[in-house]
Amino acid sequence: EGPPARMLPPMPQDRDPSDERDELDEEEEDEEETEEEESESGRRASSDDEGEDDEDDEDDEDDEDDEDDEDDDEEEAAPPPRRASREKSRRRRPPAGRPVVKTEREINSPRLQTLGMLGAMALATLVMWGSARFACNAHPTQTRKPRDVTTQELARDPKDAALEMAQRWASYDFTGAQELAGGELAKQLEAAHLECAKDEKGCEKKKQDAEGKVLATAVLLSREGSKAKVRVTTSGGATGDKTAVYEVEQSGSVWKVTSEAGK
Repeated sequence: EGPPARMLPPMPQDRDPSDERDELDEEEEDEEETEEEESESGRRASSDDEGEDDEDDEDDEDDEDDEDDEDDDEEEAAPPPRRASREKSRRRRPPAGRPVVKTEREINSPRLQTLGMLGAMALATLVMWGSARFACNAHPTQTRKPRDVTTQELARDPKDAALEMAQRWASYDFTGAQELAGGELAKQLEAAHLECAKDEKGCEKKKQDAEGKVLATAVLLSREGSKAKVRVTTSGGATGDKTAVYEVEQSGSVWKVTSEAGK
């Protein structure tokens, strides 16, 4: 007998390409369905876990609130022992003794340095005060010669005219006094001038002695139109200490003393 005959595998039949596509589409759909089912199951599981976590959190919060309430109750009940401890500490404190007063030597006040500084300040103050007083009262010699004022300028006012006339008369300046006089007073000044001229040397000496020593003040008493009354007080010189009221009249642009009305 010969060797057994070998079975050949069946030859694959030719498949339609459209059938293969349909099978692939079905497989893809099955995979998508399985994925959707898995995602839904995962969501359900996560929602269940969240619910359990929320419940656990609520339970934890309730426990914490209970613990806080217990702590508050303990704190409220705690003050009495503290007060008692304070009262005990106060009772245990010894009574305060009287303050010890130190002697002046122990304090060492004021020090010699302090006294020296006070003395230096006082000395500096006195020096500055004396310097200021000396500077304020110092009157240096006049370096510029004052301007010469004419008789016309001095006679523009009745008060100034009477004052200048009396000042010149007391200073033995009869010629200058006659320039500011008129009427009866001019005649009186002329007579005094002639009397002094009899002794020219003596008159000149009196004039030099009276220089810078004659003082005069004037007060305007009244003024009506071209007439006025002026009271003049003189000290020293030819007239001596004298107070007189002079009548002054206007003559052109100047004023002249015409007569003596009395004291």
